[in-house]
Amino acid sequence: MRLLWLSFFCVACAHGCPCGKYELCVRGRCVEAFKPSTSTGSLSIECFAAWPNLTDCARWSVRGDFKVLESNGVPPFSVAPYCPFGLGEGYCESPAFGGNSTDCAPFLGMSCPCTGGESCPNPTPYGDVIQPVYQRFEFPRRPDPTTGVVRHMYNNSVLKTGNSYQVIGAHLSGVQLKGPAEANGYNVDTSLIPLFCGGHVTPPVGPGPVYHFHKAADCLDIATPGRHGPLVGFAADGFGIYGFGDTVGEPVLDECHGHFGDTPDGFAYHYHASAVHNRGGTMAFQPYYLGCLGPSLGKCNSTITADYDGGADWCGPGCGADVCIQTGSNRSTLLAYISIFQQDPIAWLSAYSTNAFE
Repeated sequence: MRLLWLSFFCVACAHGCPCGKYELCVRGRCVEAFKPSTSTGSLSIECFAAWPNLTDCARWSVRGDFKVLESNGVPPFSVAPYCPFGLGEGYCESPAFGGNSTDCAPFLGMSCPCTGGESCPNPTPYGDVIQPVYQRFEFPRRPDPTTGVVRHMYNNSVLKTGNSYQVIGAHLSGVQLKGPAEANGYNVDTSLIPLFCGGHVTPPVGPGPVYHFHKAADCLDIATPGRHGPLVGFAADGFGIYGFGDTVGEPVLDECHGHFGDTPDGFAYHYHASAVHNRGGTMAFQPYYLGCLGPSLGKCNSTITADYDGGADWCGPGCGADVCIQTGSNRSTLLAYISIFQQDPIAWLSAYSTNAFE
């Protein structure tokens, strides 16, 4: 009985019980954070050279029903040595508001820069530096927007190897897209996490500091004035994520931050990145990339669970209807797209409310 009692509380990472090697202690629970691999896949050995000799590597391919991305997680721009709150500080609770930056469970007692060890293979006195890590994503090639299933953005298995915590998709450059929160579950704006080009490196845990995006990668191609935003990546469900702007005005988005409409690649359900800043308080949250895996069908709130970010609500405001369709869209084109997945596209669409789009 005593052994069972200890085992239960260790799973909850309470009373000083550690999590597993590839887990983090987040709000009292051990959660998977890493999917280790000794493989480098189809990437060359040069892709894994240590800082400062980093090179960005991303290889997209088609394997059956999946779009496969292999990358080393290095962005296509230089990232300086990084400490989120300054040298000698920790990795959470900004000292700007009187917080103790080393006093949170995932990174308790840790200070920046790291000084060596398995999770800090390349220490520097100037800050933590990117560690290239092999990661493999598998995205569905033909995602179906008519299943009626709405999921939390973290409820996915798209990443097969690499830093898996809070992953919601991948940028075309091969860099991970993570959700709106830092590791302890609070959004990156209110946490005062400094982000260069919408991203930063993780604290030195698991394989080491890994770069990822939380917000729009605005130093890369993300907008075409007067035209629909370009494709910038894919969400975990396989739908495309596009940049700022739409064919007619601003995107009319559902609670998942997606909609039906034209894209540079044809008519489809898709998501948009947004250049927003969330101040917290009573202000409604505005997604950076996703609010859920959609279409939302008015069900985004059903995806909120204590299993992810302590029950935080990351749903967008939506368009006031179950199905959001971009202004100016052609009904015949919409029905033709739905007919790829439904024998009776009119019946499927009629089951939900829609915004005025014609």
